[in-house]
Amino acid sequence: MTNDNHFLRFSLFHRFSHFLVIISFFGLVLTGMPLVFKDYGWAHWLYGVMGGYPTAGNIHRICALITFFAAFLHFAFLSVQTLVKKDRGIFWGPDSLLIQPKDLLNILGDVLWFFRLGSRPKYDRWIYWEKMEYLSLMWGTFVMASTGFVLWFPVQATSLVPAKLAAIIDLPSLALVAHRYEALLAAGFIFTIHFFHTHLLPENIPMDEAMFTGRISEEHMSHERGVYYERLKESGDLESLKVRPAGCGGSLFSKILGIPFLVIGLLMVGFMLSSLIISLVDMCC
Repeated sequence: MTNDNHFLRFSLFHRFSHFLVIISFFGLVLTGMPLVFKDYGWAHWLYGVMGGYPTAGNIHRICALITFFAAFLHFAFLSVQTLVKKDRGIFWGPDSLLIQPKDLLNILGDVLWFFRLGSRPKYDRWIYWEKMEYLSLMWGTFVMASTGFVLWFPVQATSLVPAKLAAIIDLPSLALVAHRYEALLAAGFIFTIHFFHTHLLPENIPMDEAMFTGRISEEHMSHERGVYYERLKESGDLESLKVRPAGCGGSLFSKILGIPFLVIGLLMVGFMLSSLIISLVDMCC
């Protein structure tokens, strides 16, 4: 097997959608986290870099709108696939991003393999941790969108709640708490679990270019997604996915675009973690 054969893993539509998510997510984190950690010097500096008040707030809202647009595109895609193309594989089967019994077996197999009690599982198109990331993205987008709406339009949002309930529940305060902690979870998860699973594995360092170029090598596909590779070979669909390698220009562009985001994310999680540790130490003392 050579490294010359490459196959299309992500279409232009999905790469564009992912790019929107990257831009909006980093914009939201860089303008939102300074408010969460407002007592720390790095947060004051970062907020100033992002324009301070009210510029940082406006950037935050613009990025929120980009997130909504990316979510709209995704659900429009799902609607076309299910309602127009009658593709039920989105909800069940080897091409689905939803958790299935096979994924639970793969988790168990991974644990056994880690302790050298079994062989490494062979994965299909989507690995179980990718599915978990996808579902967490869907949940996180819903929580951040609903709580963000309340914070953006507190009067209008409160008017939607029955008067008796609004009298005993401070809806904006609850939304602020949920928004803040979901943001911490999302940023911590993306900048650690997602980065390490996707970009910082030994075979991918300094980054996995697949979401930028859309391409994956035959070697990588057969090693990481052996079941998927064999399934495509048996069905005769593998050849239809063959594409040219990205080339030096495409690879360089991916690194120029992706590595700065990777570095910023790792720095952010370092700042956040150190601030949380300092807060815990102050509480204990």
